[in-house]
Amino acid sequence: MTKYWVASHISGLFAIYDEENNPLKRGSRGAGFSISRGTTTTVEFSRDNENHVFFNEKEVEIDHANISYFVLNHYLKLAQSDNLSNLSISIHHEFEIPLSAGYGASASGALGCSFALNDLLKLKLTEQEIYQIAHTAEIMESGGLGDVLALFKGGWEYRTLEGAPYIGKAESILKNQFKVATISFGEISTKSIIKNIKWKEKINSVGNLFLQEIINEPTIRNFGIASKQFAVSSMLATPNVIDFMNRYDNENLITGQIMLGDGIFILYKNPDDLPDHPNLVKETICYSTVKKL
Repeated sequence: MTKYWVASHISGLFAIYDEENNPLKRGSRGAGFSISRGTTTTVEFSRDNENHVFFNEKEVEIDHANISYFVLNHYLKLAQSDNLSNLSISIHHEFEIPLSAGYGASASGALGCSFALNDLLKLKLTEQEIYQIAHTAEIMESGGLGDVLALFKGGWEYRTLEGAPYIGKAESILKNQFKVATISFGEISTKSIIKNIKWKEKINSVGNLFLQEIINEPTIRNFGIASKQFAVSSMLATPNVIDFMNRYDNENLITGQIMLGDGIFILYKNPDDLPDHPNLVKETICYSTVKKL
């Protein structure tokens, strides 16, 4: 049995680059941050000669765990080529964050799977190979675009070249006194957005514009302002997000939408300025995003 913890990642803005044939060169450009609420993934050999995936102790079907199964099948093929056969694996994900809500749970799970399976099967892959398997799973199964690269960078980051780690490029946003909190209102299907050509056109028409503003001035304040403008201009902002922004965005709070989710992130300095909301969580920025437990 092996166990890994991986941080979660939230994007504030992005642009889609998915036209390359090689999935390692596909992804997104954008900006976001990693948080210390993450995913713990445990992998072990099954006792019943069947493969299983569990989300928070509940077994899920293949079509609801397609990214985990993609990673698993990739590693099982590598094991077979390494003269290991007739293996069956159980994968257990414990999520500390909401699912399908823009917190990058699929990327956290994919990375946890990739690191843990490499250990369990004693394949001795390089860090580059481990990260790139997780990124490929995200791309091929439409779980996300740039979260694996962002988690590889850690902390506050902006991504200037799409692709997997060691191919894509990410830079750090300058630290300052801002803290961050999040509120999740509900789910949005990532696949329904990133695979829709009309949404892609809207997103890319403004995503690169606001990313350039961050590149010109890579501060957390500027990231928050650009993210809010992106959410509204791209028309991705949900009614819940728009209502929250109208009510609470002021000189003390900067709000942006969690991409892609029906939720909000809040940049603040004084906790007393935060609204009283039952779903509000004060987050901790995470710089070391993968840990073996």
